[in-house]
Amino acid sequence: MSPTAPTEPTVSHEKLRLLFALLFSSPDPVSQDRIREVLYALVPETGTPDSPPAPEPDAEQLSPRQHIEALEIWMTERDLPLVVQRVGKAFRILTNEEVAEDLSSVRKKVHAEKLGPAALEVLALVAYRQPLLKADIDAIRGVKSGPHLRHLLDLRVIRILGRAELPGRPFLYGTTREFLDRFGLKDLKDLPEAGRLSSPAEAAPAPTTTPDVVSQESPTPDPAPEAETE
Repeated sequence: MSPTAPTEPTVSHEKLRLLFALLFSSPDPVSQDRIREVLYALVPETGTPDSPPAPEPDAEQLSPRQHIEALEIWMTERDLPLVVQRVGKAFRILTNEEVAEDLSSVRKKVHAEKLGPAALEVLALVAYRQPLLKADIDAIRGVKSGPHLRHLLDLRVIRILGRAELPGRPFLYGTTREFLDRFGLKDLKDLPEAGRLSSPAEAAPAPTTTPDVVSQESPTPDPAPEAETE
């Protein structure tokens, strides 16, 4: 009769949960000494008042590294979007590569969708005075508005309506359906009266350079030439 192979000790569910919480909640990589200290000291042993508790078999037989390996299996079985990363002799939990890329895209999108006071001012001018030239926006605000126009084009809240019949045929800007949806408007007529706006630039008189004749172009927000977005 062949001898029975020794049973490999397993890590208890309680210790896996504790190890996961330890690594997940720590802002810095956790050393093996710290893992050993927490796992062996903080997980209570089982037992009753009438009988002494039996020591957990893994406490003396498994190293912190083996606990980490067991944790990786435990996380994979639960399809968690996380991985254990080794940093020197320490460990930490990070989001896996696929989820990290998705989160990065979301963060960039959220950042891109934020409109600062200057961008909102430019957007208000376009909304109330469209079709509007960049030169008129710059004149009303007293500063260049190119970067804000580019940002608003990227967000698709404004678009290029066409070109003015003026020297250089500059672009004319107007708002989009996305603008209405974003601000909960059914129509441009739903915009509040200009006199109620707090910004002096937003309530400025209509520019006098906007031409009567417009050369119509594609309504899609195509990139403007460099001279238009400076």
